[in-house]
Amino acid sequence: MGRRSLICSVVALALLTAGCNGGESEAERAAGRTLRVGITAPSSLDPAQARSFEELLVADQLFGTLTSFDPEEGAAVAGLAERWEMSDDQRVWDFFLDTEARFSDERPVTAGDVKWSLERVAKRGSGSAGSELLEMVSGYPAFGREGSVDQLAGLEAVADDHLRISLDQPLSVLPIVLSSPILGVLGRVEGEPDLAAPISSGPFELAERTGERVRLRPSGRDLELDGIEFRIYDDLGSAYQAFVDGELDWARVPPERVEDAAVRFGDEGFVPYAGELLFAFNLKNPKFSDSRVREALLRAIDRGALVRAVYGSTVDPLDSLTVPGVPGFQKDACGSICVYDPARARALLKEARPNQPPLEVAIDFDEDPTQEAVARAIQSNLEGVGVKVQLRSKPLGEYQSFVLTGQQEIFRLGWIAAYPSADAFLFPLFTTESPSNLTGYSVPAVDAQLRDARAAGTVERRLELYRAAERAVLSSVPVIPIAQLKVHTVVSERVVGLETNVMGSFDATVVSIRS
Repeated sequence: MGRRSLICSVVALALLTAGCNGGESEAERAAGRTLRVGITAPSSLDPAQARSFEELLVADQLFGTLTSFDPEEGAAVAGLAERWEMSDDQRVWDFFLDTEARFSDERPVTAGDVKWSLERVAKRGSGSAGSELLEMVSGYPAFGREGSVDQLAGLEAVADDHLRISLDQPLSVLPIVLSSPILGVLGRVEGEPDLAAPISSGPFELAERTGERVRLRPSGRDLELDGIEFRIYDDLGSAYQAFVDGELDWARVPPERVEDAAVRFGDEGFVPYAGELLFAFNLKNPKFSDSRVREALLRAIDRGALVRAVYGSTVDPLDSLTVPGVPGFQKDACGSICVYDPARARALLKEARPNQPPLEVAIDFDEDPTQEAVARAIQSNLEGVGVKVQLRSKPLGEYQSFVLTGQQEIFRLGWIAAYPSADAFLFPLFTTESPSNLTGYSVPAVDAQLRDARAAGTVERRLELYRAAERAVLSSVPVIPIAQLKVHTVVSERVVGLETNVMGSFDATVVSIRS
């Protein structure tokens, strides 16, 4: 994920919340087998332009992807491709399409359609966040950055049911990457597709779109649901209230109503989301060149108390860089170095800076009441061990530019993984050459571990390398883990089989409605 996707609004992230149970009303019983989902308005139905929670959720139902991610298995499984093969060096991948796969207009899904759809995402000027997912495909610089060629060389439709993807570097997690809804497949057309009536490849197709709803129906498949009705609300609070009133089967819960939802409906479905809040050190600033100073500042912060005071129960304290539900997650990866210990913090500062005046640092963050509260809590903790702290806030757009200048000191870093893998957290943020590495962290041994993980021949070896790299990164303290984001939604009792995954979506093909 590149720089334009790097800094996430934690206010928006904190709104992401999964399922608990509500009561059944007469309105619910009248709704038949249609799943009624409350959302705020999506800007587009184009999967290539999907960015918001709502856009990704809708795209996931409308558009098939080459692979799917199975949260139970923690692995990629068949999607539009029924199987795939890879070369020993993980650089050439052959995907064999399900010959029964059809678009909503009943045409077969072909490798040419998949190639065309991926090229729409990757091409120069597409504006798609998914373009970054395809940067390792051979020929991407000429096609996606320069626009000097009209096809992406590393995509080859070998036959109607056979797509070959060639990479410039090994990428063992490519099947997981390709499960992203942003890489959904549209029916190929001349010019730009009609997104008011898209030719979709997923289990559902568009039946109606108005200012008040987006209604989907099954697309040539025998499903338990008659359809999905996405009802559009001005904000999450209105959608949640509609659920409380029995008008919806599924809705997100705004942060201020999470405790209310837990009391009314239980919290069994409040699940981890593939997003996190960190504060990061600018390692190019001499103040933070000594790892003992960074460790001292980390140990000085009571992160558990901070999370409880600012976020309540809407997030969890973070002691890792990957998150639960993502293959490779390891609990307490940070170990003892993340334990709140102000006495040890003072000792480390004295050891690293003997006979020097108190350390002075700036905390940089985007203007937002929640982020100001986090920054003030960190400030209080650091001042408690003798550090002088200046708070520097900027409007979000200005802040996003500022953290690219190298002038930031201790700075807020929100991160949402683009796909459910440890790779999506570690490789972008901590490899030396990554454009998303804003800390300046550069350790050749970690670079090698992450490259080796991408080339690993077995899942076991890949996960072993990712875990080792994560521990190595945390031991040198380039970041301060703060909060693990969660998804909170409510689900009515008449719904069976709906489970929100770590990416904030669900598989509607296994959902049914109690009669």
